[in-house]
Amino acid sequence: MVKEKEISNKNNEILEYKKLIKKIKSWIYRKVKSTNASGIVLGISGGIDSATLSVICHQIFKENAHFYYLKTKKDTENEKDIKELNKILNNSIITINISKEFDLFSKKFHLSNDWIKANSKSRFFMNVLYTKAQQNNSLVLGTDNFNEYYLGYFTKWGDGACDILPFANLFKSDIYKMAKILKVPQSIMNKKPSANLLDNQYDEDELGFTYDQFESYFEPKNTLNNEIKAKIEKNFKKTQHKRKIIPKGPKKSKKIL
Repeated sequence: MVKEKEISNKNNEILEYKKLIKKIKSWIYRKVKSTNASGIVLGISGGIDSATLSVICHQIFKENAHFYYLKTKKDTENEKDIKELNKILNNSIITINISKEFDLFSKKFHLSNDWIKANSKSRFFMNVLYTKAQQNNSLVLGTDNFNEYYLGYFTKWGDGACDILPFANLFKSDIYKMAKILKVPQSIMNKKPSANLLDNQYDEDELGFTYDQFESYFEPKNTLNNEIKAKIEKNFKKTQHKRKIIPKGPKKSKKIL
């Protein structure tokens, strides 16, 4: 009986996530059409979020879903994963090598291998994606999930710059469950989350806690220790500026002498 109940619960969960995928498709389609855009532009990083979103968008827009892998260095593992993803997307991922352009930019401003360079690279990517979006009359889609959005774990005006954020209300764990249903390549699902802007850079190492721990923070009776709770709250507070609209200056007074 216990096993039958587990199977039933699992089937119900799959059904719920299939409904969620359908809901996301409808939401994206309405948002795109409401702006009279023809389709979408999405940067492919080789990670779980962009891979999952790309499969969803390919099912909605077909030839009007424009996917770009922006290459700045040799990345054998990532390129292998993207090649597998490309099979699902009917070979629609276009690789744009911007290594020379970004190297020139880095040398011009004396950027070293640190977070200034990493954030500059993210903004460089978004510049390319918005250029392609204008050429294709498309909206740029962001890939941040709720975990990343809440923690401000994105580059302001880089990967945080977009027209719509389909996953912003979904936990990272939700993305993995949808990815399994959508048959995203297992190699992408198995890799450690990384922005891939620096060598050997991994999300959870930098944050100081796992995404599972972050999600348990929102459970009514979470068992997180105070140190991790403090880290989550600190990240949220210090990145508030990333989630707010640009501050506007004061209005002029009614009487001007």
